[in-house]
Amino acid sequence: MAIAGVCRVTGRAQAAAPASDDGVTAVIVEEAGEGWLGALAGAVETGRLTVPRVSLEGVTAGQVTVWARSALAALEAPLRYALMADLLDLVERVCELGGIRRVLVRAFTEAPTGRCGFHVDTVAPQAPPFGALRVYNGACTEYVEPEDVEDVRRFYAYLSRRERLARGGGEVPPVMDACPDFVRAGAAIRAVPPGAVVFFRHLDVRRHWSEHPPRAAWIHRSPMAGGPRLVVNVSPAERRRRPG
Repeated sequence: MAIAGVCRVTGRAQAAAPASDDGVTAVIVEEAGEGWLGALAGAVETGRLTVPRVSLEGVTAGQVTVWARSALAALEAPLRYALMADLLDLVERVCELGGIRRVLVRAFTEAPTGRCGFHVDTVAPQAPPFGALRVYNGACTEYVEPEDVEDVRRFYAYLSRRERLARGGGEVPPVMDACPDFVRAGAAIRAVPPGAVVFFRHLDVRRHWSEHPPRAAWIHRSPMAGGPRLVVNVSPAERRRRPG
């Protein structure tokens, strides 16, 4: 485990302690013995499970359960129950980390494209900063270690340029993704291990586009290509309610 930046633990119960450290940007949780993931990958990659892109805003764990029963109805019962339990665990751990009851859940089954380059996720002012991401199958999320960020101002310049090109329908030069100019020369672009959960630091939206330390938020992106994946992102949707 790294002392700061991005660290790795085994088991979600071990994620809370490093997530409470201001120097930690992301906690990657690797878990063993989840045999149902292979069956889930098959369901997603063959199109048997299709989840249209959805944003569930300000929902409780109970409301996520209601949504999941309908959204995952195509799966056989054992697999459906395993995935529902995992989704609820993600929601409950984000709530526990942040001392909150309501979250924003974004979920979809899609093949990755080059639309989304390196970025940071944001939260409303005074919302707790840690959310969760899990890619259940396929190509993995990519990220940059905080110490490998040359300059946050250069990162935001890259982000601005790339967003203008992507949203304007222009072609993003391959070098922008292969060798982003905000990354220190010789540094590697890293990938989250397959099936891992990431609890990662979001940025207060008031600091977005400002000159803040690289450790203030996890700089990451979707892979640029691959087959259909099930992706679930859970973010805090309210201010902290209780100490935690």
